[in-house]
Formats: sequence, structure tokens, C-alpha cells
Amino acid sequence: QEPRIPTSWRALPTSSRARGHLDAMAFFSNDLELTSLGYGILLGAVGAFLTSFGLSILASIAYTARSARKLLGEGGEFAQATLLRKHVSDHKFADIAPQQPQQSVVYHKTFFLISYVFDAIRKSDGMTVRIEVRDRKVPSFVYEKLREQASVTLRYMKDEPRRCRVVGALEHEKRGLLAFRTRAFFAFLLLAAGVVAVVLSVVDHHAAGGIVYGIVVLVSLFWQFAGRSTLQAVLPCCAATLRKPWSPLWMHRGYVFCQELGLDVEPSSEPQPIVPEGVEVAFLGV
Repeated sequence: QEPRIPTSWRALPTSSRARGHLDAMAFFSNDLELTSLGYGILLGAVGAFLTSFGLSILASIAYTARSARKLLGEGGEFAQATLLRKHVSDHKFADIAPQQPQQSVVYHKTFFLISYVFDAIRKSDGMTVRIEVRDRKVPSFVYEKLREQASVTLRYMKDEPRRCRVVGALEHEKRGLLAFRTRAFFAFLLLAAGVVAVVLSVVDHHAAGGIVYGIVVLVSLFWQFAGRSTLQAVLPCCAATLRKPWSPLWMHRGYVFCQELGLDVEPSSEPQPIVPEGVEVAFLGV
């Protein structure tokens, strides 16, 4: 004969701690199976990748705008440069052959490139230097206004004249998101897609996907805000390289050549190119 259970025991209410355990088990229920766990992690990882990619684009826009404002600020100086050359670089980045062999679809990306030379006095040591910039990308509306062998106004950093940019491009880039509306829109689309992916993962009780998403996005945010400075502190041998200006929006940064002319040398109003005319620079590595 089964023992009788007191009526008071049957009516015992569920404690708040027990309810919490039950809720947790229900939330993690879909992660108990390996297949479902893998699906949740994959969904969270895809969402994290999309969000991190969007964050990197926004960070590059912010970095470009900050660099422009820095060059236009008190640390910068005006200079007149001679425009040596301007040309359009048309790069093919995809070639899709359709079913008909007589047809083809080719995608191109156009870059507006300029080359210029100028003299400046480096404030840190008083050295007069000659700077030649080859194949620097500029916006199309700035490119159209420039004429070869004519004077062009630019700004350079007083302590480092190799950091220079045409004023017209700086005025455009300092506007940040407003200047790069297409890139910004694409970045926000990536952010939205990433958030949707992780929300679907969490709503479907895939807690592992949410955890993966949170970890990856936090690491991405840390890298965008403090990654380079942290590496400079941890790896002093690479500090000089990590301090170099960087921005993925500055594709075709070009090649920068610097020649020291000497102390107390007056900058020339008509500087000659450092690299002889007719010499093409395809790649330069140090």
C-alpha cells in the first residue's frame, strides 16, 4: 500500500527560486540538443559578423572625419602645391560570364587620382622638406576643378608634413556621415541585419547564439576604440607602424616621398618632383 501524502504537501506553492530554475531550463531548452546548439551558435556568429562589419565601416568614417578636422585645425598649416598629374583609374573587380558566350558583364570601380609636390618646414626640427604625393584619391567634384601644373591649396601637419590632404577633400570629409551617406547607409543595413539575426536566435531559445554575438561585438568595439593603442603599449617594437594614419576609406592613399633639403632653406614656390618624370611606382614596401 502506497503511503499517504499529506494534503498540505500537495498544495505547497512553487518557490521563486524554483520558478527561476524552471524559467532558465525553458530558455536554454533548445540548446540541449547538439544540432540545435550548432544552429544557435551559427546564427549568433553570422549576426556578430554583420554587426562588426557595420561597426568597422562607421569607425572608418569617424576616423576619416577626425583626421580631416585635425588637418584643418591648429596643428595644420596651409601650403601651395604644384599638381603634377591627374588621372582616372578604372579597376575591374568582377567579370561574370553569362550563358551566352558573346555577352559578358564587367563591374568597374573608378578612382580619381592626383599627384602633387610641395615644400614645407617641419616644425619639430626646423628642417625644410620636399613632399611628393603620387596617386592620392580625391572626390570626383574636387578632381574636376584641378588642372595639371597649376597650384593647389592643401593642408599638412606642422610636425609631420607627410600627412597632407587637398583642402577641398578635407572640407568634404570632415562632415562625416553626411559626406559618406552611401557607406553609412550600408553600414546601418549591416547593423540591422546583425541585430535581427541575434534576436531570432534569442527568441528561439538559442542562448548560445546570443552569448557568441555579445562576445564578438564587444571585442569588435574594443578593437575599434582602443585596439591600436593597446597594441602599441603591448608591442612597443610595432608602435611606429601602428601610429601611421589609417582608414579603409582612403583607398589609393598613394605613395608619399620625402626629401630633406636642409636647415634654414627657403621653401621653393615651384618645387621639382622627387621622382623623375616618366618613372611609374607600382609598389613600394619598407
